[in-house]
Amino acid sequence: MSIVEFNNVSIALSKTKRRKGAGRSQRLRRFAGETKRQIIPILNEVSFTLNQGDSLALVGAKSMARTSLLRLAAGTLLPDSGTVIRTEPIVPMIGIARSLGRTYTIRQNIYLIGGLLGMKPEEVNEKLPGIVEFADLASVLDKHLGAAPPITRQKLAWSIAMSMDARVYAVDQTLVVGEREFRQKCWTRVDQLREQGATFIVSSDNTKLYRRFCDRALYFTDGTISADTTVPEALALARQARFAARDQSRAPKSEESDD
Repeated sequence: MSIVEFNNVSIALSKTKRRKGAGRSQRLRRFAGETKRQIIPILNEVSFTLNQGDSLALVGAKSMARTSLLRLAAGTLLPDSGTVIRTEPIVPMIGIARSLGRTYTIRQNIYLIGGLLGMKPEEVNEKLPGIVEFADLASVLDKHLGAAPPITRQKLAWSIAMSMDARVYAVDQTLVVGEREFRQKCWTRVDQLREQGATFIVSSDNTKLYRRFCDRALYFTDGTISADTTVPEALALARQARFAARDQSRAPKSEESDD
């Protein structure tokens, strides 16, 4: 069964370059809007199908391209051309921890993030005890998040997202979070979801995660899919590309002949 279909999807994103330097004159130039906006192609005519039960790794692409593809899959980003067709809602586990509000209590943050991910207040009411128990935060539920360490924010964000019991997840970088004991809890949970038929599309710089969890990979070259293959094969292609780039950078430049 098809979960997501990408049909010739392309997207380009803008990147603003400011004048370098410090001091009053540079600040005035920036204030005056002296910037240069560059449009960068990210994905080019990408087509693939994500099937139910897949655990798909994105390999070879730059982090911006991988994250953009996850957002396109989840519907939080629209393509410039082509179509993305979904048959199931997709939970975007992309930067959730950064969305937590420091001035809110942990309880308030759960309602905030739960709502952003599509849960109704009554659903959050039902799931709240399980969220704080899993995240080990029940004793501080009504305390402000404040300057909580990143690991606490990650555990809270992860527990909220996984409480949705969704059928599809788009995961950027952190499939499991926290200290060793908590990470094992996370692995137990995602393995259970996968056994139940849940679908995952994963972007990570951690190749061990790909080998541990994913059963299929897309290998990208310059924003296009070069191979739809196994994880070991995709990682081998990525290594070959790195070695080739390294050898090319080390090669001596040819001298122009004198006429």
